[in-house]
Amino acid sequence: MFRELELHGARATLLWGYRDVAGLRRWRITKGPTWTLTATLEHANPFECAQGARYKELLFTAPRDKGRWCFPLVDVSLGTTELRATLGPPLQ
Repeated sequence: MFRELELHGARATLLWGYRDVAGLRRWRITKGPTWTLTATLEHANPFECAQGARYKELLFTAPRDKGRWCFPLVDVSLGTTELRATLGPPLQ
């Protein structure tokens, strides 16, 4: 397994179940001791983001070659234009 890794992209989505609760642009995921996401917000529903985070049901999804990246969010901090989150390991 990688000890350090960096992923980045132009578009991504935070999902709570089937709901699109936030649109992201210019996102970056780094893996050090933990997986960390930083992104610029395109749009967000703060209430649904907070509820999804409270129940640990938010997923980060982003397109990639032949599929999608998908990570569960462990902890999230939502600002007015920026999002920071701690992620769990990627899902298959």
